[in-house]
Amino acid sequence: MPFLLNQCGSLLYYLTLASTDLTLAVPICNSLAIVFTLIVGKVLGEDIGGKRAVAGMVLTVAGITLCIASSVNKPHGQPSTL
Repeated sequence: MPFLLNQCGSLLYYLTLASTDLTLAVPICNSLAIVFTLIVGKVLGEDIGGKRAVAGMVLTVAGITLCIASSVNKPHGQPSTL
């Protein structure tokens, strides 16, 4: 089951890279991988680092939100400034 889930994640990663702007897709995929790793580790009962890890996840999600918001608000065809 973990292998199948991992392969589904890889497939989603490649589909995302093929269909979106690379300057947006790569940072989002890489940072969300860290967030999901910490969440799954917590669900499995691992020590994820306490308040500092949670603060890091919140900052990561805030950064992803800023990237998406800046991408949505720019006109189509305008180069990204990331």
